[in-house]
Amino acid sequence: MSASTEKKVRQAAREAGTDKKTIAAQEEARKKAINNRRWTWALIGIAVLVVLVFILNSTLLYTKTTAVTIDGRNYSPAEVTYAYANQYQTFVNNYGSYASLFGLDTSYGLSGLANQQSSMGDGGTWRDYFLNQTLTALKQNQALGKYASENGITLTDEEKQTVEDSFATLEETAKEYGYGSADKFIAANYGRGNNVESVKKYAGEMELASKVYNQVLEEKSGEVTLDEIKEQYPTVAVRHILIKAEATEDGTYTDEAKEAAKTKAEEILQEWKDGDATEESFAALAEEYSEDPGSNTNGGLYDSVMQGQMVEEFDAFCFDENRKSGDTAIVYGESGSYTGYHVMYFVGEGDPANNETGRSYIASEKMSEWLNTLTEGMETTTKFFYRLAGKTA
Repeated sequence: MSASTEKKVRQAAREAGTDKKTIAAQEEARKKAINNRRWTWALIGIAVLVVLVFILNSTLLYTKTTAVTIDGRNYSPAEVTYAYANQYQTFVNNYGSYASLFGLDTSYGLSGLANQQSSMGDGGTWRDYFLNQTLTALKQNQALGKYASENGITLTDEEKQTVEDSFATLEETAKEYGYGSADKFIAANYGRGNNVESVKKYAGEMELASKVYNQVLEEKSGEVTLDEIKEQYPTVAVRHILIKAEATEDGTYTDEAKEAAKTKAEEILQEWKDGDATEESFAALAEEYSEDPGSNTNGGLYDSVMQGQMVEEFDAFCFDENRKSGDTAIVYGESGSYTGYHVMYFVGEGDPANNETGRSYIASEKMSEWLNTLTEGMETTTKFFYRLAGKTA
């Protein structure tokens, strides 16, 4: 090949990109591009990891995601957890040490609920039970809030101030329990994502719902008729004279003390029989001898006793199917505040007008029906982040 021809070939190769130098340069460029892409993806991965760690260690997942949607309104995990903590604390406050009778160990607080089998509801854990109660409460509070809006019911300035005042000593309380701030105290007790300001908002909504509930309940109570009380919660009227046994210093009762109380009760009943043996004379003896502060100034009268309301022996006397007006007896009685004997006098049918317990029961039943109607059709949908609900800081 002539020199001129070889030169032309090399020139053509360079133009085509197939000469050795060009190929080597292209290979080097390709390797650099691959390395650059690798570094780019590595940097992207690190950035994503940093963001993920930030999110997991922040409250964003608890405040900016949706745990449950009720009738179109979204509730974050933090909001659900606040309501969940309230359900738990209300239960514990209502039952106190008796919570253990339901199989609930309160020594671990909210964190221990997921590991305890519940005796309430449809089984599952106590966490399941309180979460179910929470969803019901959120639905009812939302419905009551809507009812308030539609009916022009709002919190007064005084009621708003009451909510505000309930947080006045929170900072001090937080420090007493070893928390650095009120916000940390709130997060520990009411769940991640909650702080003083958010809880004030929830508390205001709950206060309004409670106001509506109590107003409607009062209306329902006023609608209860005496015939309803008499039919659903019949009562009896009875007079009694309580003679307590004398307790020892450690609060126990000896057989001798019980026998002494029984003997005195028998003497009082005999005194009545030896006298006029009327209801009026029994009432007079009750005011003279009875140690029951609830009735010893009104002749020992309870005029609307519901079945199951009194101690077992007292109740059995009152609701014996063969009981008739004027019957008397002496029955043993034992409660948390006394041990002793009751001298009984059966008056007859109770007065439904004075049966406030029965009225309250019926009003509550009417209220439940009203709430069911109010929440009927409200759809509840749990979301992916519902699994975060019920978790404290």
